[in-house]
Amino acid sequence: MKKVLTLVIAAALLGSVSIIPAFGAVKAGATCSKAGVINNSGGKKFTCVKSGKKLVWNKGAFVPGAKPAPTASTTPAATIPVAPTSFDDLVKNYKGISYAAWSKSRTKIIASSKMDFNFTLVLGPNSELSYKDPNAAFNLVSRLYSDYAKSGDLYLLSFNFEDRDWAVKQMDSIIPNAGSRWIYDIACATKTSCDGGGAFFDGSKKHLVVETVGLINENTTTGTLEAHEFTHSVQQMAMGAARPATEFISAPWLPNWYWEGQARFTQNATIWFESFDSYLRLRNATSGGLIKDLKYDSKYIEEYFVLNPNREWGDKHARQRQYDLGAMLIEILTALKGPDSTMEMWRLAGTGVSLESAFEKIYGIPFKTALPIMSKAIALELGRS
Repeated sequence: MKKVLTLVIAAALLGSVSIIPAFGAVKAGATCSKAGVINNSGGKKFTCVKSGKKLVWNKGAFVPGAKPAPTASTTPAATIPVAPTSFDDLVKNYKGISYAAWSKSRTKIIASSKMDFNFTLVLGPNSELSYKDPNAAFNLVSRLYSDYAKSGDLYLLSFNFEDRDWAVKQMDSIIPNAGSRWIYDIACATKTSCDGGGAFFDGSKKHLVVETVGLINENTTTGTLEAHEFTHSVQQMAMGAARPATEFISAPWLPNWYWEGQARFTQNATIWFESFDSYLRLRNATSGGLIKDLKYDSKYIEEYFVLNPNREWGDKHARQRQYDLGAMLIEILTALKGPDSTMEMWRLAGTGVSLESAFEKIYGIPFKTALPIMSKAIALELGRS
């Protein structure tokens, strides 16, 4: 029997889980007594989950409409580095990039209202959600990009390896010809590698987020996976078109390092918007390959960021760099002009404006002039020149 849960039904089911009143502050990572128990504390909903052999509180999910915790970060004001204000002082104030980007994102989330979607959860008959409240993640992303997220029908297709044949049929039913073979080839090729997600658009008002469930890790249990993939949905909303299913996409579409880099930055900036320490930890954890490898200096970084990557470019660079290097560039743009600026690039591209013209229009400087400055700043953040 196909398991299709509307938002109302899903909320009712989740509401049947045991909930503990919040008599004291809950700390993510602290031990708890029973898996599945929920504790509402400080405007967030914490769930007791199994981590290795221990039961601990997860990082918590923001509760829409709840008052945020009074302290957004454990970083003392006296230690907050000076934020860059333009490309002129970006290199000088590179230490302030990450905090400025996180802070501007948090401000936008708090000031914005959530976007209402006609949400439908399509859950595999043998599958169980790893992150129990996907709408919380979707909500945060829609608030971060509230000027670009558009109402419509939003489907979340969640499945494990056992249900992947079923999932292919569901994907074909929701958005025909969206390339469901992707589930077999990439998202869930084997049981041990069934750990992927994607976002698809019918070109009108129907959006589909696809995610695999079953593998338990920080990405699958905290909402970052949902936030990442829904960012791709908002990118397509802003562009006004469905992204072509091709490895090396070209203009008018922004390059893969922008597509994935923005989603990586967004997943951390939204899910961890209440704590800069948590944001910074995940930011650094997901950039491990960059931090450890000395070859990623300013020269390499400048050569990496090309606006129309081709196969030769793809053969030269590790695919992971689309995510982590891309996120660091998006972080710079967000620190300078706020989160809306990075999504405005998609909107302008969708109107036929060239990528170079869009960048200069938004940031007041040609991309080729800004690139060596950004590359130097990123290299300094990585501890090299």
